[in-house]
Amino acid sequence: MALRDLAYTHSDFPYLVFYPGGKKNKAVRSIPNKVRKESLSRIHTIIERLVGRLSIKEIDSLQRFLQLDGRSLLPVLLDKEGELDHGGLVKPELFLFRTFSREHGIPIHKEYVFETKISMMSNEQLEKLVESLIQQYTYCAYIHETSHAEWIRDLEERFEQHPLVLFAHSKREELQAVERMNRSNLLSQLKYPEDISFWRHRVEIVMRPFRSIPSDWLWSEGCACEHDKEMYVYSDQEELELYCEICDFSVFLKEETLRLEEEFDIEKAKKRIHTIERQFNEIAEKNDVVLDKIKRLEGIQQKSSRYEMEWNEILLLLKKIQALPKHKGNQPSSPWIDLFRGMEAMKLPKVKHASPLVWLSDVELPHVSMLKRVDEWEGLLHQDVSSELDDLKMELVSYLEGNTMTREEEFTKVNKQSFYWGEVEQVLQFVHDTSGVYPAHTITQVLIGKATNKIRSEQLDKAIQFGAMEDWQEKDAMKALKSLEKQGFLRKLQKGFALTDQAVPYIQETT
Repeated sequence: MALRDLAYTHSDFPYLVFYPGGKKNKAVRSIPNKVRKESLSRIHTIIERLVGRLSIKEIDSLQRFLQLDGRSLLPVLLDKEGELDHGGLVKPELFLFRTFSREHGIPIHKEYVFETKISMMSNEQLEKLVESLIQQYTYCAYIHETSHAEWIRDLEERFEQHPLVLFAHSKREELQAVERMNRSNLLSQLKYPEDISFWRHRVEIVMRPFRSIPSDWLWSEGCACEHDKEMYVYSDQEELELYCEICDFSVFLKEETLRLEEEFDIEKAKKRIHTIERQFNEIAEKNDVVLDKIKRLEGIQQKSSRYEMEWNEILLLLKKIQALPKHKGNQPSSPWIDLFRGMEAMKLPKVKHASPLVWLSDVELPHVSMLKRVDEWEGLLHQDVSSELDDLKMELVSYLEGNTMTREEEFTKVNKQSFYWGEVEQVLQFVHDTSGVYPAHTITQVLIGKATNKIRSEQLDKAIQFGAMEDWQEKDAMKALKSLEKQGFLRKLQKGFALTDQAVPYIQETT
C-alpha cells in the first residue's frame, strides 16, 4: 500500500504527517490532547524554524519520498491509542523502497527507533535530534529518486572505476603471475634461497591491497561479483553500503566517492608491483640451468606427442589394471609410464613472454623431480620408441590376463563364508540396475531369494539376481554389501547403494 493511503494530518501541525505504527494498527483516528500539547507542539515549533533552511527542490523531493501533500514534511508514528509509538520519531530507512499493507500498518523494528523519550529531552536536545532527522529524511529522499536495482548497478560500476581496481586490471597479467609463482613448486628448485625468501616476504606486503578484495570482485568480467547483493542505507552518515554475503565484502559510497573496506596508497602499490616483478626477473636470470631444463622438457613433450596413439592404448590397459579386484604379483613398472604421465600432466606456456616472471608462473610441473629426469627422458626418446612401447603393452596385457578373476574364484570371505567373484558381479549388476531405488535390506532379500510380499509386488523375484546368494544368511549378505562398500566398489546413498568408478567396468549396460 502507498504511504499516502495511511497518512493522517492535523490542522494544528501542518508540517507533520501521522502514520499508524505497529502491526495491526490500520489507521490514525485521533490524537489525544495531551500528546498534542506536549511533544507534538515542541516538534512542530522546531520544524517551523528549520523549514526555511530547506530549498524548494529539497522539500519537493522529501514530499515525493513520503508521498505527501500540503506542507507536511516529517512523519510521526502513533499507536492505536494515538500516543507516540516508540517516541514517534523514526529513521527514514523505515520508508525507503517499501510499501505497507493496510492489514498490518507500519511494522516497527528496533533498528529504526530512537532509544529516547521526547518528554525527557531538553529543547536543545530535541532541536538537535529533529534537525538531524530532517537531514536524514532529505538524504533518503535523494536516494529514493533512484530505484534500488539502479543503485546496486551504480555502486557496482563505481567499484569498477575505483583507482585500485583500474590499476589491478591494467596489471592483471603481472599480479596473477606473482600469485601463481608464489605458490609454484619451482621456487624450491631455484638457486639463492635467501633471495627467494626475501621476495616471498615482499609478496605478502605488496599483494595485500589486491588480496583485500575478493577475487570474484577484483577479476570479474562484469561489474563486481555475480552474486546477489544487499544495499544498506545509513542516513545519519549519508552513506550507502553494498554488501555481498557470499564474498563477505562491502563497498561504501559517501559524497559521490566510493571507498573500499580498506584503502591503500595507489602510487605506492604501483611502485611496489614494478619492483617485485623486477626483483624476481633478476633471480630468474641467475637460474639459467632451471630455465634450460624447462625448455628441454618442452622438447620432450613435443617428441612424445608423436606416440599419442600408443600411449592411449597403454593408458587404457593401466586403467583396467587399476580396476582389478585383486592384484597378484608385481605390476609392471616402466620409465615410459613416468615419462608419458609427466608429459600429460605438465603445462607449459604456449608463447614466450618478455617477463620471466609471467612466463615461469605459467609452468606447471606435477613433480619438480621431473627436472632431474630430463637427461634420462631425452635418452629414452633416442631409442626405438614404438618397439619399446609395444614391449610394455605386452607386459601389461600379460599382467591383466593373469589377474582377471573367474566367476568361481573367491574374492574375499565374509563371516568365514566364501564370497565368490560371480556373486560380486551379480551384486554390482543389481545395484547398478536399481541404484537409489531400494534400501539395503531389500537388496539383500533379493540376493538371498527371500520372496516377501513387497518383493513380489515390485516383481523383484523376476530379477536375474534373485537368489544369486541363496546359500547366505540375510545378516551375512548385509555384511557382504558393507564389505564391498569398504573396498571401494559401493558407496552409501540415503536409500541403498550406488556403484563407484572402480565397480563400473564389471557391470553390463542393460537396454
